[in-house]
Amino acid sequence: MIVPVKRARIFLLEEDLKSVLKLIQKKGIMMITKSNDSHVLAVNEEEDTLIRIESAIKHLESFKTKKNFFEYREVSKEDFSEIKAEDIKFLGEVLSSKESLFMLEEEEKALTEEINTLTPFERLTLNLQSMHNATYVKFFSGKVHENNEKLLLDYFNKHNIAYEALGSNENSHIYTFVILKEEEPMYLNDIREFDFKEVNLPNENLTLGEYLAGLAERVTFLNQEKEVLKETILSQLKEIKRLYLLYDQTLSLKTRKLTPFLKTEETVILEGWLRVDEEEHLKTLLKDYTFELELFETNEEPPTALKNNRFVKNFETITDSYNVPNHKEIDPNPLMSIWYFLIFGIMLADMGYGLMLVIGCGLLLKLKPPKGELKKLIKVFYYCGYSTIVAGLLFGSMFGFSVDIGALIGRLFNQEGWTTVIMSPMDNPLEMLIFSLGLGILHIISGLVMKVILSFKLKDPLSALADGISWILILVGLIFAALNLALGGQIYLIIAGVLAGIGALLIFFLAGREKKNIFAKIASGLGGLYGASGYLSDILSYSRVLALALSGAVIGFTFNLLAGMMHGSIIGYLFAVLIYIFGHLFNFAMNLLSTYIHDARLQYIEFYGKFYIGEGYKYQPLEINLKYLDNIGGNK
Repeated sequence: MIVPVKRARIFLLEEDLKSVLKLIQKKGIMMITKSNDSHVLAVNEEEDTLIRIESAIKHLESFKTKKNFFEYREVSKEDFSEIKAEDIKFLGEVLSSKESLFMLEEEEKALTEEINTLTPFERLTLNLQSMHNATYVKFFSGKVHENNEKLLLDYFNKHNIAYEALGSNENSHIYTFVILKEEEPMYLNDIREFDFKEVNLPNENLTLGEYLAGLAERVTFLNQEKEVLKETILSQLKEIKRLYLLYDQTLSLKTRKLTPFLKTEETVILEGWLRVDEEEHLKTLLKDYTFELELFETNEEPPTALKNNRFVKNFETITDSYNVPNHKEIDPNPLMSIWYFLIFGIMLADMGYGLMLVIGCGLLLKLKPPKGELKKLIKVFYYCGYSTIVAGLLFGSMFGFSVDIGALIGRLFNQEGWTTVIMSPMDNPLEMLIFSLGLGILHIISGLVMKVILSFKLKDPLSALADGISWILILVGLIFAALNLALGGQIYLIIAGVLAGIGALLIFFLAGREKKNIFAKIASGLGGLYGASGYLSDILSYSRVLALALSGAVIGFTFNLLAGMMHGSIIGYLFAVLIYIFGHLFNFAMNLLSTYIHDARLQYIEFYGKFYIGEGYKYQPLEINLKYLDNIGGNK
């Protein structure tokens, strides 16, 4: 149901602001709003901390050997209440180990690149420092592509340039040559024309082989340091939950500090919306503080606060995906949830698929409950799994096979004629179509009943008569007309005529009630009666119930038929098992998606279209939002 909310102000001493916000957030008891004069506290420190924690978490998680999808992260209320200094210290240690590992890896990467660059020249036996410090000559080392090697050697020989071949590397050849410093401008540009790639050798008092050996020794040392550091990181990984906790604590602190408040010389003011049924709860919550709570009326459009039982609450996500209810209307979720539950089961209508929903969603909710709206949707599927099982029982379908549970039980007790199957969509499609259309009429009538109730709530009885009761009478008359066709009996036809006639007269005389001109009234009345075509279209929309039930049964039957054709050999049975598994997984997934969408469409268009106002916005109190933790306090 929709719970009334009122505009509220809390007057506090400034020193109590942080503590009071923490209590309100913990209990999720007030929706705080901002105005042009609102203030918020600075959150630079929290934003920086969140970035650092996120970096530390990603660093540690990169060392996980396997991901545990069903890991459930829960802390007690006491552990969540205060940020511990040792957790901040632990964050610093993790970031320090991350930085140390980064420095080691960067140094190793640079050394490895240098080793790879210099290794082709390791046959060079001259002292590197002597080569750099030669007085009259200059040494050059590098490589030339094999296509230009002959040109380079011819040039060396022609100009009596001393050189040494050091080997080859892939499609290049390695050379060192020496020229007089005074001749460098004369020859070097010519040599570079042969695409000679120079490599700068280090200026060390070592041979290149000795220098490379030192680099290799340093790389070995770095690897040893990395292994020691990784042991430390793995021990930190075992305590990563401390970072998950710290992140969500800091995120909650940031949320509180961003909560707007007003300031006076002596007090601060929290202003927003409060559910009227939580007024006393809030007063009790703040009893240890100096405060004043003021509830007052306003011309502002209030948010919509809903209060429903555990079953209905989850179906609110279906309505919210369409539009949030307006605070003035009737909460549609209690009635809609029942219809969605029933129609979903009839559309999917297979005991096997229903069991898959109940078991799959049940395990997910038990082992790894999602958060927010996704959790509500999973619970919707879980509940609808039961209606799917019942519908499958009544339609005699289990994974596409015809199964009569009643007959099977009857055989155990030597009883003939026992059955739980009332209808088979594949064997009796016409009966199923009639059932679907009849279900649609009842669904639409329930929406019109909501229209009547809402009209009286809004003190508009003429709308209740013209737009609600009139069409209810016509649709009920249609039901009696159908009974006349099915059972015979003139009485049904008389009742149908009387009800439809009264409904038509109500529409004719009241549809143009706001018009001044008599001709406009008549035109509006006739136009209202023309709305019958729209209702006929709405009723025909429920043929999708037959279409979904029939398509799932036919596809499942087809996969069973294909699998049955494979029987006869070991390989055939293997292929049959694969067809059974993947075929029914495919059928289940496609029908689940179709049922979710088409069931919602029937609620949005055919049901809500009769009475729903919408265009509201949700009552969203200040709450703790969790990113890494799944729960606080032990309740899943």
